[in-house]
Amino acid sequence: MQRSIRGATTVDNNDKAEILTATKELISHVLTANCLDISQITNMIFTCTKDLDSVYPAAAARELGITHAALMCFSELHVEGSLPMCIRLMINAEMDATQDAVKHIYLRNAKSLRPDLVNDKDTERKFFQIAIDGPSGVGKSTVAKLCAKELGFAYIDTGAMYRAFAYYCMEEGIDVDDAALVNKAVNDAPIEIKFIRGEQMVYSKGQLITEEIRAQAVAYATSKISAIHSVRERLVAMQQDIAKGHNVIMDGRDIGTVVLKDSPLKIYLDASAEVRAKRRVLELEKLGHKTDYQTILNEVTDRDYRDTTRAEGPLKKADDAIEIICDNMTAAEVCAVICALARKRL
Repeated sequence: MQRSIRGATTVDNNDKAEILTATKELISHVLTANCLDISQITNMIFTCTKDLDSVYPAAAARELGITHAALMCFSELHVEGSLPMCIRLMINAEMDATQDAVKHIYLRNAKSLRPDLVNDKDTERKFFQIAIDGPSGVGKSTVAKLCAKELGFAYIDTGAMYRAFAYYCMEEGIDVDDAALVNKAVNDAPIEIKFIRGEQMVYSKGQLITEEIRAQAVAYATSKISAIHSVRERLVAMQQDIAKGHNVIMDGRDIGTVVLKDSPLKIYLDASAEVRAKRRVLELEKLGHKTDYQTILNEVTDRDYRDTTRAEGPLKKADDAIEIICDNMTAAEVCAVICALARKRL
C-alpha cells in the first residue's frame, strides 16, 4: 500500500555541504524510524524556504543511493513569520504499515512545526552498522556496495584505505617490508576518502587512485603493511570516525572483530581459494591485465595464510557472525540474504 511520510529539518547557513548533510540526516531518520529500505520508495518531494538556494536537497537522496525513485524540489510558499532555513520532505512509499502507524520525523528547529508528531524516540540517533569480513577475493566489496544501495546505507570500503597507503608507499619507494620506514610515513601519508554521487573515491597526494589500487602488486603489498600496528591504528581510527553518525556497511578483514565490535549484524563471507582465484583472474582480465591462474591461486593462498596468522587484526570469524559460503552464489543472491537479515534486525 502507498503511504506518505512527512519530515522537516533546519540548517544554520545557506551552505551546500550543510544542506546536503542535514537532508541526509533527515532521510536516514525517516528510513530507520519506519524500517524502510530505498527499494520501497516511489517518489520524494523536497521544499526549501526562500533563504536556501545553494543546492537542490534531492542531491542528498541521490548520494544516498536513491536513484530509482522520482525526486522533485520546490520553493516553499513564503509566509511572513514562518520558520526560516527549513527543508521539508514528503516520501511516498510502498509499506505494509497503516497510515496512522507511519512515523513522521521533525529534526532540529523544525520540531516546532509539528510538536504533536514529534517523538524523541523516533529522532534519537539510532544508527545501524553492518560488518562484512572474509578472505581476499571473496566479493565483499561488490556485495557491500549492492547492500548499501538497497538499504540506503553509506558504504565504507576499508580495504581501499589500506590499499591506498600501500600504493603510496610503492610510489614513494618505501619498502613495505621495513616496518620502521612505514611507521615514519603513516601519519603524514596524504590519503583522502571522498564520497561523490554516493561512490567512495580514494585519493593520494590529491590524485584519484581508485582504479590503480586494484592492481595485484598493490594487493600483495597491502597484506604486508596492514600487519603493521601503526598503520592499523591510524586507519581503524579513520574508519570508526566515518562510521559515527551514519547507517553504514563496512567490509574488510577485522571489521566485526576490531573496527565495529558492537555491530548488530556481522557477516563472514567465504569461498574456496580456487573459486576466488578464478574470480580474480576474470576481474584482472576485464581491466586489461594479463594473468596466470596458478600464479593468482598461489598468491591467494599465500595471502590467506598471512591474513589469518598476522599478529595485528588477523582474519577470523567473529563469534556472533553469520557465515555465508558463496562459491555457488551470485553477488545479488548474497545481497538479498544480507538485506533480509538487516531488515529483520532493524
